[in-house]
Amino acid sequence: MTLKKIWAQGLCWLCRRTDQLVTFIGPIEVNGKRAPAFACADCCNWSRQYVNAYTRQLDARPA
Repeated sequence: MTLKKIWAQGLCWLCRRTDQLVTFIGPIEVNGKRAPAFACADCCNWSRQYVNAYTRQLDARPA
C-alpha cells in the first residue's frame, strides 16, 4: 500500500526555509518530547539519497 504524500506551505525542519511546500516526514523526539517534522522536496530527496548510500555501505560490509 502506497500512501499519497500531502504537501502544504510551511517550514522545512531540515533546511529551515519558510514558505516551502513541505510534507510530514515523521515525529522527532528530543528529551522525551515529540513534535511533527516536515521537509521540503529538496531535503526529502537529499534524505532519500543519504539513506540509500548508507544502506549500500552496510550491504557492502563483509559477513
